[in-house]
Order: sequence, then structure tokens, then C-alpha cells
Amino acid sequence: MNKILKIGLSVVFAALFLWLAFRNVEFSEIMEASKEMSWGWTFPFTLCLILSHYLRAERWRMLFNDGGVIPHRFTLFTGVMFGYLSNIPVPRLGEVTRPIYVARQVGESNSKIIGTIVLERIVDVLSMLIIMAFVGIFLISDAEILNRLFGIDFTNSDEVSSIVGSLALVGVAALIVGAMLFFMVVRLSKGDTAFARFINKVREASKNFFAGVLSIRKLKNWPLFLFYTFAIWGFYILMIYFPFWMFDLHISFELSLADAVVLTMVSAVGISIPTPGGIGSYHYFITYSLFVLYAVPEVTGLAFATITHAATLLLVMLIAPICLAIDKFVVLRKEAVEK
Repeated sequence: MNKILKIGLSVVFAALFLWLAFRNVEFSEIMEASKEMSWGWTFPFTLCLILSHYLRAERWRMLFNDGGVIPHRFTLFTGVMFGYLSNIPVPRLGEVTRPIYVARQVGESNSKIIGTIVLERIVDVLSMLIIMAFVGIFLISDAEILNRLFGIDFTNSDEVSSIVGSLALVGVAALIVGAMLFFMVVRLSKGDTAFARFINKVREASKNFFAGVLSIRKLKNWPLFLFYTFAIWGFYILMIYFPFWMFDLHISFELSLADAVVLTMVSAVGISIPTPGGIGSYHYFITYSLFVLYAVPEVTGLAFATITHAATLLLVMLIAPICLAIDKFVVLRKEAVEK
């Protein structure tokens, strides 16, 4: 019942975000905007998607360093593609199906393979937070973007001084309230109350998170692991950047690679919302960000979001079954030879 409720809520979220994204735009307008795009840029887009997932498989392979069975690269790549395919109908399902698939293919325990996924997720979250920090600095340094976001003229020194003073007061108040809450939490976390147990769980989760981050040092080649991590993000960024050229946004609105980094982080937030395959949430976040940050019309932004999202899903639905069939054939052939 709990699983059915989660799936139902994810569908509701998807429907809500789809309505928010499409409520002011006719579908015919999106089709008209799509006719003007340059389809030739779909090839580098496809190449970036495949390479990002292949590097994810290569990085995953580095985590099998305890002397056990090391899965074949193609099996891991198939597992990655199968995971993304599983995420389309049910959010987060891929984090379960991916390790289980590989475990069955190589004859390892599910728990052992799932352990590698946990570390991978930790690295993904940490790297995303680092990139988001740089994006935040980039946005704050652009007065025009801040003006669009908050409606404040940051070139006016008097207005800026007033805002800085207000923020300083808010900051001091936040520190005082934060200190009070901290001491209150410390006091209430003692004993055997429900709140104390909750706090202990949070502490344990935090310890496990940082232990997972520090465990990267145990890798034989952790610099290569980090290189793969940021190369994966690099291909994700290019998957946003190339569509700029598809829609001529690099000319019409002077969108650059730096803007692609910003939108990649926006898309990461949108996809993190538990909707099937990021449907709805991706469309809304990308369309709204293009409109607010860069004054891209809603129709163009929604066409951009719809095409890039549909292309990603179609490629996953095309490549994953092919990989599953090939990997299955290779395993069956290997078993036949061994017999």
C-alpha cells in the first residue's frame, strides 16, 4: 500500500508540474517553435548522453576493488541504462534495479553491489553541491540576473546599502535563533524520547555520509574517480549546451556554456523531485528558469524543455533494451561454452 501511495503521489506531482508548465502555452505553439530548430545537433547530444552513462559505468567499476568479482564494462553500462529505464515509470526504482541486475549477471550478493551504489550517490550529491555553490556565486555576481529575480536595482548604491543592512540584521537574528535551536536540540536529544531517537538517526546518517565520502581515499586511483565524476557532469552540461544551438539561443539570447552550467543545476533539482522520469518537474523548472533568468519566451523555453527531455527518454528507451539483449546473449553464450 505504501509503494502504491508513493507511485500515486509521484504521478500527482508530475501532473501538477505539467499543468504549471503548459497552462499558458498551446501545444501547437510548441510544435511551431520546434519546426525552427536545427536537428543536426541531436547527434552530439546523443553522443554526450552515451558517453556520460559509459563514464558512469567506468566509475562504478572502480568501486569493485575488494578482491571480489569485477563485472564487465558492458554489463555495468547495461545496468546503468536499465536503471535509467526503470526510473521512467517509477521514480528512484533504478537505484534498486541497477545493482540487482548486475548482481545476478555476475553472481554476487545484492547487498554488496548496493553498497557501491550508496557511495556513488554520496559522490554525486557532494559534487552537485560543489557545482551549485559556483553557480550561486555566478548568479550573485550578475546584477542583471539579480534584478530579474528580485526586482531590485543592484546598480543603485543606496538601495544596495539598505539591502545589505537588512540582510545583516536578518543574519544576526538567524544566528541567535540557530544557537537557541541548537542548544534546545542538544537538550531534547538526551533520553529515550521519540525526538531523541530521531536526532540519533540523523547523527548516524550524517556519520555514514561523511564516512562514505572519506572512503574514496581507499580507491587505488581516486584522482581518476574524481575525474570521471566531473567528466560526467561535463557531458550533462553539454547536453544542455548543444540544444542552445538547436534553438539558436546562443545567438538570440547570447546563452553561453556558463548558462548551460546554471540550467544543468536547475535540471538536476527538477529531476530530483520524485516524478516518473522527471516528467513535469523538468519541464517547469527549465522553462521557468529560461524565462526568469534569460528572458526566453515561455513557448521557446517549453519547446526546449520538451525536446531535450523527450530525446533523453527516447534514447534511454532505445539503448537500454538493446544493451539488455546483447548482455543476455553474451552471458548465455558464455554459459553454453562452459557446459
